[in-house]
This record gives sequence, C-alpha cells and structure tokens, in this order.
Amino acid sequence: MSNNSSHKIFYGWFILVGSFFLLFTGIGIAINCQSVLFKPIVQSLGFSRGNFSFFMTIVSLSTMFASPPVGKLLSQYNIRLVMGICTTMATVSFILLSQCTTLQQFYLCAGFLGVGLAGTHVIPASMMITNWFDEKRGLAFGLAFAASGIGGLLFNPLTNWLILTYGWQTAYLVLGCILGITTIPIAVFIVRARPEDMGLKPYGYKAGSTSEEQCAEDGLTLPEFLRTVSFWLLGASIFLTGVVCFGIQMHLPSYLTDIGYSPTFAANIVALFLGLLVVGKPLLGALCDRFGHVRGVLYAYGMVFLAILTLFGAQSTWMILAFAVFFGMGNTVQTILPPLLTADIAGHKSYALVFAVIHCFLTLGIAVGIPVAGYVFDMNGSYTTVWIMDLGLCLLTVILALSALALSKFRAGKTKRT
Repeated sequence: MSNNSSHKIFYGWFILVGSFFLLFTGIGIAINCQSVLFKPIVQSLGFSRGNFSFFMTIVSLSTMFASPPVGKLLSQYNIRLVMGICTTMATVSFILLSQCTTLQQFYLCAGFLGVGLAGTHVIPASMMITNWFDEKRGLAFGLAFAASGIGGLLFNPLTNWLILTYGWQTAYLVLGCILGITTIPIAVFIVRARPEDMGLKPYGYKAGSTSEEQCAEDGLTLPEFLRTVSFWLLGASIFLTGVVCFGIQMHLPSYLTDIGYSPTFAANIVALFLGLLVVGKPLLGALCDRFGHVRGVLYAYGMVFLAILTLFGAQSTWMILAFAVFFGMGNTVQTILPPLLTADIAGHKSYALVFAVIHCFLTLGIAVGIPVAGYVFDMNGSYTTVWIMDLGLCLLTVILALSALALSKFRAGKTKRT
C-alpha cells in the first residue's frame, strides 16, 4: 500500500480522529446548537426573528471572507500555529456570547466567531483528509464528518436542558468551555498538514503508478479553476445547498414550537436528524467511492427533497419523524459532497486554497438562507412559502452540481488518462 509499514499505526488514523473531534464540537456545538438557542434568545431579549437571524449571517460571512486567507495560511505555514490561534478565537468568542444583551454585541461576537471557525473545522479537516488518504477518501470524509452529527445528537438535548434549567447564558458558557477543551489541544498537538511532513505517504499510495511530481502537479491552480464554467456551477450549487439546508435547520425548532410541539420535542427532533448524520455521512462517502459522485449527488439531494415534502404534514408526529430520517440522511450534502466534488473537478494541486474559496459559497448560502427564511416568516406569519421555495431550489441545485461534473475539463482529462 505504501511505505508506511514501518509504523505500527499509520498516523493518518490520528489525523482522522483529530479531525473527528474538531468537527464534533466545531460544528456540533458552534453551528448545530444555535437553532435551539435561537427562540429562547429572541423571546428573552425581544429581538425579531429576522433581525436575530443576522447573527448567523455574520458568522457565515466572516467565515466566508476569512476562508481564502486561512486556507492559504494552512497550506503555507505551520498548521498547528494557525489552527491554535483560530480554535482559541472561536472558543473565546463563543463564551463571550453568554454576556451579550444587544444585537450589536451578538453581531460583534459573531464576526470573531466566524473567523475562528474558518480555521477550526471544515477547511483544515478537508485539507488534511485529502492529503492523507488516496484510497477510501470518501469513507474517511464520512467517518470524520459524522462527528458533527454526533455532536448535534448529544449537545442539542444538553443545550435545551441547560436553557430550561439555568438559562441561555449558562448554556453558551458551558458549551464554549467544551468547545475549547475538544479543539485547542488537537490543533496544537495532533494535526499535521500532509504525510510528507513526517516522511510518510498517503493511505493507498501506490509506488510506481505515477511519479510524485505528477501527483503534486495533478489538478488546477485557483486562477485556472476560476476561469472554468465548472467552478461557477459548483459554486452556485453549493451556495444553494447552504440556503436550503441551513435555512431549514436553523428555523426548524421555531417552526415545530409554532405548530404546537414542545421545545423539548423540537430539540429532540434536531438531535435525531443530526444523530442520523452519523450513519448518513459514512454512507454517502462510501456510495461516492463505489458508485461515483453523480449517483452520490442524486441520492443525497433526493433525500433532502423528500425531507422538505414531509414538512407540509408536520402536524403529524409520524411525518416529522420521517423528516428527521430523510433530512438526517440528506443533510450530508453540506459537508461530504463539497470537498469530494472539489477534488474531483479541480484536483489536488492547490486544494487547500481552492476548497477554501469553494467553501465560501456554502457560508454565503448559509448567510443568505437563514435571514431570508426569517423575513419570509415575518411577512407571512408562516413557513409554508419557505418550504415551497426550498423545493424548487433543491431541484435547481441538482442540475447545477451534475452540470459542474459533466463540464469539468480536468475531470474529463483524468478519466482519459486512467
């Protein structure tokens, strides 16, 4: 397989475990628990849903603007130093949210939180897994990114209990401490950017199949990728993914309590679909490894489409449970498909920087989707229009993603060489 046989345990597995914990709380707490905190804060401080939705918009926008420079820093400088700074910034910002009482204070903390998160979870984890795994990369992504689902499964009920028992301020404080304990030590002591830094080869590396120089040069630079149609199609599809999926995720607890469910039930539904990501992410990664990315796209977005349909019958407990299953299996589109499609369409030559730019489209979609859903609700007093809009956007997203794959010149050339 490689020249890693002299090591009893391939260090890539430590990278995988480290990435798991970065995503476990980096997304599981810092992102996935925000929906449970949303309505209690709005009710406590008298904010409108549309205005407070801009909190997550600012988190997403600051992550978006920070992603390209952070991606460049991660690839060119000591990854442990860069990630140590970012994880510390994210932790301190999250803890400070417990002291916020005005929208301006929430917005300020959101800006620093977003910058910190840019170097805490998706971008560094995607870069490291891509560098450390040639074979079973989809499965490795699935196993690592399943952490965010486990985090949501565990921390959403915990967050709800903390809010009901001690208040949302204590919830932010406790969750922020957990975030720091599980990310800062990993960033400082465990992570390594690439196997070559330790004299190793990626998992599945086959000596003689291609030269190391060819591997290093395999793919497009960022300027080359920006000039392709596939870049813009892929970016548009990932943008709409953020609009649809996070608009649903952030507003779901509010929707369920609006139609008569208890806050505890709503939190448990969020925990359920996030918990199902534990199965859904490795499954999607394995499907992409075995059957290709086209079928992976059709499967994952098909699950999201079915999930949205069930929301129209959410007054039935069985329908909302069906939603949790479909959305748990399909919401994997946010984390598994973007890095895999980026590597397939653009290659590895400038992956850290290229994916950092592509990831901006997702964060921009999140930034747009959350307040749009909030303002549509404020105007109509109902989420029905939001769900109808999301059905159409889901179909458009599939068309854009498949077109990006079909029109990729690098992907076509790679297929000819193999």
